[in-house]
Amino acid sequence: MEVSKLKLPWADKGKLTNVCVYKKSKSSRTYYMLLTDHHVDIINNARATKPLVDHKYEIIELGIGSSLIKSWADKYKIKKPQIVSKY
Repeated sequence: MEVSKLKLPWADKGKLTNVCVYKKSKSSRTYYMLLTDHHVDIINNARATKPLVDHKYEIIELGIGSSLIKSWADKYKIKKPQIVSKY
């Protein structure tokens, strides 16, 4: 997966990319990736009424930096990540 082909809207402004890998159930073998410019604490907030990653989903990995996109996409075999922007 090429990071330059994803067209992240916040990359032009110099903001960091937060990457989250999660799966929807504990026994699931399918992994999902979320790319956002929201702060990591907002992604991992347990008291949020409308969380970016639903409370019932299991977060596998959470990190900051666009270099994680390619390595985690290869590791978890993710082809199309979900991009969420603040604006």
